[in-house]
Amino acid sequence: GTFAPQPNWTPAAKPMILLINAVSLSDAEVTANGFKTLKLGKVIGTETYRWIIFTTGKGLVDGSYYRLPAWGCYTLDGKDLEREGVAPDIYIKNTVKDRLEGKDPQLERAIAEILEMLE
Repeated sequence: GTFAPQPNWTPAAKPMILLINAVSLSDAEVTANGFKTLKLGKVIGTETYRWIIFTTGKGLVDGSYYRLPAWGCYTLDGKDLEREGVAPDIYIKNTVKDRLEGKDPQLERAIAEILEMLE
């Protein structure tokens, strides 16, 4: 397979940054992988959660329901996103201390990167 931009969408003329972290999961991991693969901009933060899989399920006669993994999500070079996740281009971790102090180092770095790219 290949990745290709959608024909009805073109990347902005301005630089883009994608923030990811441990609560980026499921479709957010597919988005981060596509963003990196298509080289749409820099990815900043920490690794994604590694929680992306498609499931299927059925109802049982007692009214309960079960779900089972049906297929996985892989990068073009065969890496399993469920096992590998997506790593940022620039690793910046927000800590509990940062939150308590009202700081967001990931966002601050993203702003700095965007401003530098706009020069």
